Amino acid sequence: MENVTEVVALLRKQAELQSQIENGDTGSAIDAEQELDRTRRRLTAHPHALKAVLHTARALRRSPETVTVREVTEFAGQD
Repeated sequence: MENVTEVVALLRKQAELQSQIENGDTGSAIDAEQELDRTRRRLTAHPHALKAVLHTARALRRSPETVTVREVTEFAGQD
């Protein structure tokens, strides 16, 4: 599936950055916020893959950053 691997990695990175912002100091939080913005822009560049990952996560009742590429491709094959 198109760009699913990148989207899964970006969602994990997004979760990591959000956690860093919540737990980090001011200096690293600013850098993390800028990187988070870049990550979100990259995610929006792959709307079909993002939708597939989110749909799979919802169906599995899990957080999107915990879904694997394999699960997404297997779930998409069931449709």
